[in-house]
Amino acid sequence: MIKVLKSNNTMQNFRMAEAVFRESWISIKANKLRSFLTTLGIIIGVCAVVIMVAAGQTVQNMINESLEGMGSNLLIIRPEFVATNGVKGSGRTIIKTNDADVVKKLKYINAVSPMVNGTAQLVYGNENYLGSIVATTPDYLLTGNWEIEKGAMFTDREVKSGASYIVIGKTIQNELFKGENPLGRTMRIKNVPFVVKGILKSKGQGMGGMDQDDTILMPITTYRRRVQGSYIPNRVNYVMVQVDDENNITRAKKLIENALRESRRVKPNAENDFRIDDMTEVQETMRSVGTYLSILLASIASISLIVGSIGIMNMMLVSVTERTREIGIRKAIGAKNTSIMGQFLLESILISFLGSMIGMVLGITLSQIAGAIFDKDVPISIITVILSFSVAVVVGIVSGLFPAIKATKLDPIESLRYQ
Repeated sequence: MIKVLKSNNTMQNFRMAEAVFRESWISIKANKLRSFLTTLGIIIGVCAVVIMVAAGQTVQNMINESLEGMGSNLLIIRPEFVATNGVKGSGRTIIKTNDADVVKKLKYINAVSPMVNGTAQLVYGNENYLGSIVATTPDYLLTGNWEIEKGAMFTDREVKSGASYIVIGKTIQNELFKGENPLGRTMRIKNVPFVVKGILKSKGQGMGGMDQDDTILMPITTYRRRVQGSYIPNRVNYVMVQVDDENNITRAKKLIENALRESRRVKPNAENDFRIDDMTEVQETMRSVGTYLSILLASIASISLIVGSIGIMNMMLVSVTERTREIGIRKAIGAKNTSIMGQFLLESILISFLGSMIGMVLGITLSQIAGAIFDKDVPISIITVILSFSVAVVVGIVSGLFPAIKATKLDPIESLRYQ
């Protein structure tokens, strides 16, 4: 008997809910233009949020890809500005390959690559191209997170002997060799012949849209002797150091500082005449910037959602006023306040839900079109779907709650007199 009663109550509740839903939908359809204009505010708001979230995630992915291309657990030793003639920061120190040799002997160090950067006109046959040169050692494959696609990297012995070998990036290959296999071919840099020993695996664009494949690697000794002609033979721009484990970065940094102070004969009370940058901290900062940018873009777009919710609330308040007599009749024949409140809330949620779903589809479509135009991979995140459904429910409830409460507080007798 109890089971039958429960079953009957369930069916009755289901029918009541169905009736409320039907009445809400009829009410929305009765004012098509007004309902459409109200829904349009939510469509624009959700569409803007979806596009901004997609843009933020795309930027964040680009930052992550660029950071991954930089290598991991990196410390960079750079020259430091020091005081000269009593003026602080007016002079700059020099970093030498000797410093790299000192660091390479320390504990926790996995790879060390001194670096000299430059540009030069590259010539192969009738083709010429202004390319970027990185003069370094074989350890640069580790510190710079590079891989050899074909051929091989020059060796430490070839660095010491100043051999005329180079390893080229994909852009150099495409610009100069035009589909020809460059391995073993001779090209000229400042009229000096160099043999292509290897080809780097493509990395694509880096930070700021820089083409990372526009690169030529050559032994640092060869560059100084035959290309640059430096008056300070051992001078380098900076030294990249890869630590064996992320947990050892702080300890390695301290060891490097102490070893360089001793080798460079820095006085006990004097400041360092070099600087050690922890790229792990830089990477975390840049990732945080990407996260904050995503939040900022989504927050700005959310303003249009607030405007849309105000539009729904305004429409529902007008609807309550227009249907005052209807509400009075329903109350007079025994309709409960919960039923009346449910109807107005459901109308508000339905409008918000429709707008959110259309806005989500439109936002995803537009973001993918923009990605195709700018040749960027724009992710479609599950967060977008969850956000759209959440917005539909929250905005619908918040926007319809006050009008629904107002409807339940109407006096039946006064409502019946309303014209």
